[in-house]
Amino acid sequence: MKPPRLLLTMVLSAAATLAAAHAHLEEASPANGAVLHAAPRELVLRFTEPAQLTALTLARTGDTPVPLAPLPSAPQQRIVVALPALAPGSYQVSYRALSADGHIVPGQLRFTLSQ
Repeated sequence: MKPPRLLLTMVLSAAATLAAAHAHLEEASPANGAVLHAAPRELVLRFTEPAQLTALTLARTGDTPVPLAPLPSAPQQRIVVALPALAPGSYQVSYRALSADGHIVPGQLRFTLSQ
């Protein structure tokens, strides 16, 4: 027996709503792909909803990732973390954020500091 079309539509709609509930990175500074002429002093991540960072690292191309700290102890929509002194080069920021719905959302962004 085939399930009624309305029931199938409702189940798919509910699944799409739950998937959309995860926190997503809405904006970052430095922005993904940015080429900077001066070293940034801080990293700003703005999510679509409050999120709890569970990991945050910074790596210059070819170097070992370094954890950035301190991480905020409570979920926040806008997270600001101080950056260490940066030498010219290409960098990758990697993060893991815990959404309010309990899902871990990984992500990364890259920027380049010119000489």
